[in-house]
Amino acid sequence: MIKRTVLCSLLLAVCVAVSCQQAPFPEIVTGNHIVVQLTGGDPGNPNNRHPIDFNPSTPYTFHVQVQRPDGSIDTDFNSYLRLSAKPGTVYTGRNLLMQNGEADASITLVAAFGDTKIWAEDVGYLPVSDLTRQPPPACSDGIDNDGDGWVDYPADPGCFSANDDTEEAGTLAAGVSEALYYALPRIADVRGVTVTSGTGTPFPKEQLLIDTGYDPVTTKFNFDVVVTRIASDGFYVTDVQDQQSRGYASVYAFTFSTPQKIGVCDRLRSLTGTASDFFGFTELGFPTWSVEYWDPNARPCLVPEPYVFTIPDLGTKPTLFRYESALVRLLADTSTGLTLRVGAHFGPNKPNPPNAITADATDCDINGSGKVEFSDPEEAACANACQADVECTEYQSFLSEGGFTIVVSDGTSSVKAQGNATAATSFDPVSYANKNLKAFTGTLRYFSGGSQFTIEARCDADIVTDLNAQPLSSSQSCVNANGNNPDNQQ
Repeated sequence: MIKRTVLCSLLLAVCVAVSCQQAPFPEIVTGNHIVVQLTGGDPGNPNNRHPIDFNPSTPYTFHVQVQRPDGSIDTDFNSYLRLSAKPGTVYTGRNLLMQNGEADASITLVAAFGDTKIWAEDVGYLPVSDLTRQPPPACSDGIDNDGDGWVDYPADPGCFSANDDTEEAGTLAAGVSEALYYALPRIADVRGVTVTSGTGTPFPKEQLLIDTGYDPVTTKFNFDVVVTRIASDGFYVTDVQDQQSRGYASVYAFTFSTPQKIGVCDRLRSLTGTASDFFGFTELGFPTWSVEYWDPNARPCLVPEPYVFTIPDLGTKPTLFRYESALVRLLADTSTGLTLRVGAHFGPNKPNPPNAITADATDCDINGSGKVEFSDPEEAACANACQADVECTEYQSFLSEGGFTIVVSDGTSSVKAQGNATAATSFDPVSYANKNLKAFTGTLRYFSGGSQFTIEARCDADIVTDLNAQPLSSSQSCVNANGNNPDNQQ
């Protein structure tokens, strides 16, 4: 105790001597830095943002300086700087040759969004326009020009690209401009509504902050992005108003496991994630989000009613892509004679011969390897016969993926749709082979490996087997009738 008292007294004396106040971290510039100043072009402002545009913007001009630590211009710097936009892409003007430490840059942008800033970096890049030049560029000549043990692009870390004429790394000095203000992307923009017609995201591998319509200043929603499904490895959301206008307004957020503290009918305040196309299916990876929990006493559920497919729709890819990740429905209609049923050819036995598909023999894993191998002539013949048969569900595929055939017919023509009832635990597709259904509802998923769209039911209520019943409305099907706030759950 005495020793501790003495030690505390000594520490107190030291604190008094030096005031015991934490000094701010010093700002010490130890190398060159770059200053990027906007000199021309409209930057917009937080209340008046430029729209997202995938065509080159009007030019922006910048004055760029390489400065020494004391703020003076480094007049000995006569090399290139690399210009980039974050977020967005510099379309023209990416390489800027500095003369005596300064230069004026003129650039155009594409796909800029949010608070975009222009970065200037000394990456040691000396571009050569002609790759066939003799001698070749230093990063393509097969020689270790800088003697560091690494040869050429991409092995040498000093090579920016194959047309770089120096293997020397730059100083890595960098600078950033003031913000250029662009709109945040809505889901339809992420889905590629104006660029790819929904067949792929125009922001591949880009971390996105998505406009969900929520204004944190007024705490009001200008439009609604609502959760439509909770899956075992993610969730689906729809921009309700944009789905009615532009379409392509639904997307899947992949969370690896079942997301917690979020439910159908919840409205998103924020949503971020990395956009990608997983076998053609646009999704958000590593998502983060915040929600307004659905309270039935405060507002409607807001989940839109499913789009009801017609027979022509099922053969029209632009329509199918428009509703990728959205709620869709197959619906029998006695007034038009439209029927739907689980395909009649659906069973665990192996066809004999392989292409002789029957009601109980659709397993094309002839050799018992656990999968259908198209390198095996018999299995390939079986799989092709099943694909051509409007009634057939390949049984091995059903075991591994859960997909099965739904035949939609109007009495004149029949088309093959694909359903998945894995989340509807009380429905056994095999036992319903060749039986009619009233309705099959779910979210629409795309797989480019077979150019296959699949309607994935969310729960038991999405599959109606009673031909005299009607499907529940979206405010009732697969929702928690008591609301979703986890703090209010028992």
